[in-house]
Parts: sequence; structure tokens; C-alpha cells
Amino acid sequence: MSRRRTATVAATGVVCVTAGALLLVQPVAAGAVAQPAHHHDFAGYSVGTPSVSKVKGGPWTLAQGDLTAGPSYGQSLPTFTAGGTGTITLGGVTYPNLAVDPAASGAYPAQSGVTGTPGPLTGYCSSGGATPETGTVVRQPAHTTLPMQPYYFPFVTSSNDGHTLTGLFDYRPKDGDEAVVSAVSHNHGRTWTYTGEALEQNQGLCPNGNTNDDGQGHAFTLKVNGQEFLYTLSRPSGDNPGVNLIVHQLHPKGDNPLAGLPSAEPVGQGGSTTATAAVSVPAGPAGAGVTVNVGNTANFEQPGHFSVDGHTVDCNDATATATAFTGCTTRDGAGVQINAGDAVTADSVIPAGADQTSGLISPDGIISTVPHLAGAPRGSVGVLYTEKIVNYYTPTTTTAAVTLPAASIPVGSTSALPLNNGQVTVSLGTAAGIVQVTCSGEDATDLTGCTGGTGAVAKGSDVGAPGAAVAPYATLSQIGEGKNKPKTLFGNNEDYTVVRAAYTTDGTHFTDLGQVNGLNDPTSNSADTLRWIGSRGTVVKNPDGSLGLFLSGAYASDGDSDAFNQIFYSSSRDGVNWSAPQKLIGTDYTFSALHNLDANGGALDVSGYYSGRVYDPTVVQNENGSLTMLFAGYSTPKPLPAVGATYGTDPSAQYTVGAAQPAEYRTILSVTLQPQWND
Repeated sequence: MSRRRTATVAATGVVCVTAGALLLVQPVAAGAVAQPAHHHDFAGYSVGTPSVSKVKGGPWTLAQGDLTAGPSYGQSLPTFTAGGTGTITLGGVTYPNLAVDPAASGAYPAQSGVTGTPGPLTGYCSSGGATPETGTVVRQPAHTTLPMQPYYFPFVTSSNDGHTLTGLFDYRPKDGDEAVVSAVSHNHGRTWTYTGEALEQNQGLCPNGNTNDDGQGHAFTLKVNGQEFLYTLSRPSGDNPGVNLIVHQLHPKGDNPLAGLPSAEPVGQGGSTTATAAVSVPAGPAGAGVTVNVGNTANFEQPGHFSVDGHTVDCNDATATATAFTGCTTRDGAGVQINAGDAVTADSVIPAGADQTSGLISPDGIISTVPHLAGAPRGSVGVLYTEKIVNYYTPTTTTAAVTLPAASIPVGSTSALPLNNGQVTVSLGTAAGIVQVTCSGEDATDLTGCTGGTGAVAKGSDVGAPGAAVAPYATLSQIGEGKNKPKTLFGNNEDYTVVRAAYTTDGTHFTDLGQVNGLNDPTSNSADTLRWIGSRGTVVKNPDGSLGLFLSGAYASDGDSDAFNQIFYSSSRDGVNWSAPQKLIGTDYTFSALHNLDANGGALDVSGYYSGRVYDPTVVQNENGSLTMLFAGYSTPKPLPAVGATYGTDPSAQYTVGAAQPAEYRTILSVTLQPQWND
């Protein structure tokens, strides 16, 4: 850890104490609330020590392991302790009986959660043992209370001053499934009891690399005129212009806010085509699968699934083409016969029976309601939401190889690269790194009058528009992000995200009020201005009447628009103009907790559960003036790092991924925030 330092928030007077990049602010004794002195100003919130939340009674968890293999490490949790009981030995390597895949991949077993290659999640289905597994999908064992994994994107509310919390969570086993799960907590989010599940993407499927986890996510509820609505993002098609959020009206029953919703409701890209040849599709998930030849595979997710005559076919698409799905099996135990001319359809973007929003611009999710939002008329409900457009800054590619400097650069289209003051500067990838080229003219498919840059640019290379993210691969690779491929600008994330304000009077139709100010700059490549902004947060009313916002964000060097570098706090008087974000909880890209666990054994420090990602905060106000915050964390930015890979920004103490290191991803954590006043 770095030395402790003091940071002062000029805009709000918040005084915070950081400890390196891990945890902001000195912990406050449990139950204690800082009381205001006479005439003293509200200063913000201090942050306690997070703890891993636990769940009971729900679907399969990462910690339960393979029930056919004997005792599980689940009994040693919620803080993973190396050297505990419950192990599996494969190829002479002994590793914990958690959700770690026992299929061999070189000298070590592969990390957990990878479907297909090398196989599905250990213990996910009833057959257990060697992968791929078959049988029925198992649930969390009765009478166990295990870490809340793989849950994330919490949305938590309370109607009794924080004594009882009701939560909605993305339940998302990696590459396997996604659903919305509800749960309740009576101890400020430390332990949750499952109450319901709905809108599942791949119900009952034992995955074998033949599907994905892109269902409905980012759940948020809103009450308007006595009615309650659930909003979700359709992952396969979302984050594109013209795509709306899915809306369901809620009719809660008891502790289950999801009562009455469809238990399964897959979503897709809405594609349709026809089969061009007959083929018999075998039952899955085991087996290599077959090729299904069709007219066009556009607007189908790959890997993913489609329907033929009411039967669901899953394809891993390892060698798919524009006219062929590959590695296809069916969920029908008797197999399925496909004939030439049969209709092949993807799931719809907006499922039948659901509604959709209007008026929101490329919404990735609703962040929070905002009381007295500037511009929202009386009687309406004001909200903040995140606009997100995928690959916004790579609107075209080169259509021929060029060697820089070059006077002309052929591209697919210049329509999204207009000249500004007579020129446009684009980013291109070369073997030596990303270079900038400035051009003074253009026609429909060529940039002309170009100067700058050196090196070879391959045909089909992404062309970065002005504002593109250009972090070096050497920076991205330290945390497992990016790709060492010049054609893709070294895997820089080129999504666009900003926070916008809107209001609604009926829960479906929204009026957009424009972007809010002060939270991020979507073109920033600096290390001190957030580029990406999250889609889950909470606005609270502070003791002094101002508004406080808890949200997550990230820099260009984090390499991902999921905005997972930090949870921050900002304040406002009108919900539109916000103070500069101030970090509350952040990642630790040295991965010191994981390094120490690997080197010394013992218990994994709680920081190891969010050293790679910390995001999706949701906050509830408590009766005593404190706040309860739930958030999500990953041990590493990518959930499934390869065994033997090295990560970390400290070259003298890099973390090497070991076979015995469980993949701690999509973990829910809770923490208490205490109000503070200036002396």
C-alpha cells in the first residue's frame, strides 16, 4: 500500500482519508454515527470496511463446488482460506472444490466459469464430475449460506429506514445464464435470503460453450402514479441508437417483487433467416455438434441460440461463417430435424408481452430517481440514466493496407468522420503502437490530404475517430485488458458513455433533459478525468438539503466502459450540475491481496474481492443517519484469467494466477457509510 494521504473535496467540503487505491476513509465503529456540532457544515460520508455479502436459498453459486466430488470449500467462506478442506486432484495438481473447471488445459486445470473450452462450470449440473456435465441444473445446497456470487448490479430499496432491504440482482454465471433474482436482508445487506427469480435467459441449460450469458440485466424499479415498473436492458441488442429498455409492470407478492413475471424470457437480436440444407441436430450439451447452413447469420448472437419449429438450438460458432452456424446441439432430448426452407429465428429484442421505453437515448440503464430534478415538471418522476453507444469511436475500418505517412487513407465510410475547421485527426494501429494522422479532405470512402504517423496499417484496421481511447497495450495488459492487435487499436474500449437526465409521468414515455455536467468526459485519455461512467448508482438527500450521488467510473487506461475503477461521490443542488467525482472505494491494480494469498496462504483479504473491479453502487438510508451501500466486485478485471498469467502494476511483486486460486467474480459486498461534518 502507498502512504496514507488526505484529499479535500473543494466543491463540497468533503474531507477524506485514502489508503492507497483500495479503501477510502478511516473505518467508523459499528453503530456509531458522527453527530453534527452546532452550525457545522455537512462534509460528506466516511466509508467503513466492506464485507462479502452472503446468500441462502438461491440458485447455484461459485462457492458450492462439485457436490459429487465431496466436501466443498464453501464451509470456509465467506472469506476464502487457502489450504482448507474440500479439494480435487487432477493431473497431480490439487485445487479447491469450488467452481473451478477440472478439465485439463496444459499443466493446470483451467479457471472457473469457462464453458465449452474446456467445459462447463464445475458442479453446475447434476452429473458432476468430468465435463461437459449433463442432467439438471443444480441450485444452492439447502441450509448453506454462501458468498453472493455470481450476483452483481444490485438495486436495493427499503421502506422501513433500512431495517429490511429488498434487492434485485443480476444473476449471471459466466457464459452460462442470466436472470433477475430478488432477495431480502434484515442485517444491512450482510446476509440475503432468496425470494424470487424471473426473466431467465437459458433456463435449465447445461452449457457447453454453446450459448452466452446475454439476457436481461441492469434491473431497476420505478413507482409512477401508484404503479410499479421494472426496467431491464436487453444485452444482445442494447447500447445502440434506437434500442430501448424493456418494461414490465410489477405486482409484488409478499417478499417477492418479481411475482407474476415470466420465469423464463429470453431476448436476442431479432434476426430471421431460413435453413438452406437439411441436417439432424443432436441433443446437447455434450458432443461436437453439427453445422446448420442458413441464408444469413446476421442479427444472431454467436455463440447463442435460435429456434426452429419451436425447438431451441444452441451453437458454439467456433468456425461460423456468414451463412453457417457451427457446433450446434439442441435442448430437445430426442434431437431435432431441420429441413431446407425451415424458418430459423432469434429471440426478439423486446419480448412479447413486455413494453419498452420511449424518449431515452441509447439507455444502458436507469441510475437513480432524483427529487426536485431541475427541468422536471411537478407530478413527474425525474431520473438519471446512462447513455451508452458501443464502438462509437471506431465508426469505420480501412479498406486497403497503407504505409504511413500516406496522403490518402481508404476507409469504408467517412460519414462519421466530418472535418472540423478543415481537418480531422484519426487514430490507427501499427506494430509500434497507436499513431495519429491528420487529414484535410475527404470523399465518401477516402481520407485525403493526410499527414503524420509512421508504420504499416493493415487492411480492415479500426479507424479511431476524434476522441478515441488510445491507451498503450503495455498499460492495458498490466490488468489483463486490451489485445496485442494493432488492427483493433490494441483492444482499447471505444464505447461512449454519459449521464443524462429525464422525467416521466407514466413510467413508459420519458422526456430527455440532456446531459448532466461535471461527472465525466467521454473523450478523456488522461489519468485524472473519468472517461466512462456507470449505469447503477443512487441519489440521496443529504442532511444539508443538497443531493449526493454514488456512482462508478473509470479512466481510459482501465480499458472497459463498464466503469469499474472506482465508486465515487458527487454533490449537486439541482440534479444537473454535479461536483467533481471524489473516489470512495477503488481498485488495487497491484493485486496485492491475491499476490499475498498465493505466496503465503491463509485468508484472502476482503480487498481481494474487488481489487480488479469495484462498481454498481446502490445506497439505502438508515434510521440513524448512516447509509448502507451494496456494490459489486471482481478479483481481477476479467473474471477468468488464465492460469500462469501475470498481472499487476508493481513489477517487483506481480500476481501470477495459480491453479488453486478461485475466480472471485460478480461478488456482492456491503459497507456502511457515516455522515461527516466539518469541524
